[in-house]
Amino acid sequence: MLAPTRWRFRRSVVAVVAVVALVLAVAVVMADRWSKEKSIPIQGTVASAITTADLTAVARTRVFFGHQSIGWNVLNAVPGVYADNGVSAPPVERGRAEPGPNGGFIAHQFIGENLKPLLKLEDFDRIMRDGMGRQVDVALMKFCSVDITSSTDVEALFARYRDTMAAMERDFPNVTFIHVTVPLVTDRQDLFSKLKTRLKTVLGRSDVNHQPANVARERLNALIRSEYAGRHLFDLAAIESTRPDGTRVSGRYDNRGYFALYDGYASDDIHLNAVGSKIAATAFLEAIAQASRK
Repeated sequence: MLAPTRWRFRRSVVAVVAVVALVLAVAVVMADRWSKEKSIPIQGTVASAITTADLTAVARTRVFFGHQSIGWNVLNAVPGVYADNGVSAPPVERGRAEPGPNGGFIAHQFIGENLKPLLKLEDFDRIMRDGMGRQVDVALMKFCSVDITSSTDVEALFARYRDTMAAMERDFPNVTFIHVTVPLVTDRQDLFSKLKTRLKTVLGRSDVNHQPANVARERLNALIRSEYAGRHLFDLAAIESTRPDGTRVSGRYDNRGYFALYDGYASDDIHLNAVGSKIAATAFLEAIAQASRK
């Protein structure tokens, strides 16, 4: 027979475990509710079935795309989108591409460095002014998810982006510039991931918590959508966060809403898998087709 002291101790442990389990269960339920929120109103195009007319229009268009890693995910899926529709794809080449049989190409280049969004913007501007701006019909650049963190001065970055793009639109009137929202990072909602994130945060590893950075990305993306609605917007963030059923992966942190990369499109916390890449590539090509008809 257990001594009274040991029995009381065990009952106390069981009670604490029960309370902790209840708190975690409530947290998981709330996280699920947030992650299943319907889309807040956005402007831009979510990926859909592309037409052969759109693909043919892109194959006739000279395009320059400045990017880093997620850009590779998108570009690598472009030939597959064309093949699925029985249309010949334009050349997709790093650097200065030669026109394909239909006269178009997609030239692309790494710009700047990750974690330095202003350097990427400056590099894109430099490449356009060094000659690319006289060789293409459509141009676009994108920041990476890692470029925007909870400490980013979002308003200052957007003001610099807006001024830089306005100057290029003025100096290259024959080029149509497409504006791209910032890609997102997953928001793992399973219990193990949430516990791991919480533990690392307690230990001072707050960088592993993607929520504050996704809040900052949403603030920047909202500014981009507001400024360029109806002006050639490739809403990559909306595409990445929209599930096949049309709902969006979303949540709240510090009483602010954010969107996150849908796990079903992700190969890791940042990059796109084959399914996500093809969906993003389809929307990328649709945006170019629309821009080519300006």
